[in-house]
Amino acid sequence: MSSRASAPTIPSLKQSFLINQTTLLAQPLAPSRTWQAANDASSEAIPERVLQEALLNLNHTIQQHCRRVYAPQATRNIAEQIDDIYTKDAARKVGGIVDVEGGIGRELDLTGDKAIESLPPTWPSEKGINDHPTEAKRYTEAVTRLSELNSQRKQLKEQVARLNRLKSVVEPLQMSDNGAGIQENLLTRNGPVEKELERMRFLLARVGGRVHALPDEASNGDAKEVKLGEVGVKGRKRRVEQFLADDKVFPS
Repeated sequence: MSSRASAPTIPSLKQSFLINQTTLLAQPLAPSRTWQAANDASSEAIPERVLQEALLNLNHTIQQHCRRVYAPQATRNIAEQIDDIYTKDAARKVGGIVDVEGGIGRELDLTGDKAIESLPPTWPSEKGINDHPTEAKRYTEAVTRLSELNSQRKQLKEQVARLNRLKSVVEPLQMSDNGAGIQENLLTRNGPVEKELERMRFLLARVGGRVHALPDEASNGDAKEVKLGEVGVKGRKRRVEQFLADDKVFPS
């Protein structure tokens, strides 16, 4: 059972690429068919023996050059240098915004809070300030304005967060899905509560008028008696039942 191959690294990929390219450079040279035909047709053609000796010496020199210049150790060293450049460039993009020449990296996202806060207030290169004072001044003004806008954006974000928290707090008070909530039940001018109180006022006036119109004596001619025992809850209940059963108050 074969083990799973490990993922290739940047040095191994670069070294493999360099080896392939050096192999192409070390290939032996040979005259093309067009050149061979032109040489054969020439009146001063190069002899085949001389040509082969020259090609042999040239190819031997190329092989020696490739072995010395493109040795495996040198190829590995170049691959590691490329990997180091990649690593430093990635670290610069992640951890800092100022490049090796004292400028601002083009890959910097100026919409992020951290990127804006990490911008230097003045141009980081003294040479650039001296050589281009107008551009350096514009940079300072732009950074100042950008910092102000970033602060305003932070305040707006905090305000939106507070409003969202407030919305989540009052959301349980919502009574219906169509937007009608607890606010409609509050006592407001021309509101539902005021209309209901107006109806109750007319109803009480009507009931009061009917109560005053009741006779002082019962229907059988006997005077009504109020017993002390009926003053309590039982008495009030009986009077209410008599009032509701009276045909003069609620005619059928």
